[in-house]
Amino acid sequence: MMSEHKNHEHKNKKADNAERMKEDARIKMPLSGQEDKDAGSKATAPHDAKIEIPLQEYEDLKKRVAELECLREKFLHAAADFENAKKRNARDKEEFLKFSQERILKEILPVLDNFERALDHVTAAAATGGPEEAMQQNFKTLVSGVQRVQKQLTDILKIHGLTRLGTVGQPYDPHRHEVVGHVAEEGPEDRIVDELEPGYMFHDRLLRAAKVRIRVPPQAPPSENKVPDAII
Repeated sequence: MMSEHKNHEHKNKKADNAERMKEDARIKMPLSGQEDKDAGSKATAPHDAKIEIPLQEYEDLKKRVAELECLREKFLHAAADFENAKKRNARDKEEFLKFSQERILKEILPVLDNFERALDHVTAAAATGGPEEAMQQNFKTLVSGVQRVQKQLTDILKIHGLTRLGTVGQPYDPHRHEVVGHVAEEGPEDRIVDELEPGYMFHDRLLRAAKVRIRVPPQAPPSENKVPDAII
């Protein structure tokens, strides 16, 4: 009886082990084709589903999209207007720089006309000849005419902001004067003695420095080295 009971328990344990092995194999077994297809369709099903929103929310979204499209159109028009304005400003600037001196040139034209008249007068007088007194009178007339033309030109340039620097007798200013020579003489030092080329200011800006010579103290003559007489 004891042996039969043990054999029965051994058979039961084998049956349990076999059943457990079947369960493990069934768990580890890959899915079949149909089962895999069903699983894939279940996984992709949510992506194909449509999202439903209330009608009022849909109308609000349409309204916002229309507003954004309107803003986009305005932005494109503003960008185009800006580019056109930039090109127009560049063109206007080029025209301004090109013709900015038109006014002053028109005012200088009469000066050129007067120079031509003076030259024509001298040429005619030289061609006709004449006594010495007449030649001297023509020369005086020429000098007077040139002086008037110079004053006319100076007045025009002064109206447009050009002024001549004062130099002779004034203290030397390194910001306005360029020293090209020195004059050794008695008197205050660093004073301008004479002007070799005039300087000009354009409004508050130096256009050209004046070339001048300034005064320096004269050098003392070298003292003669006398040898003292020998004491006898």
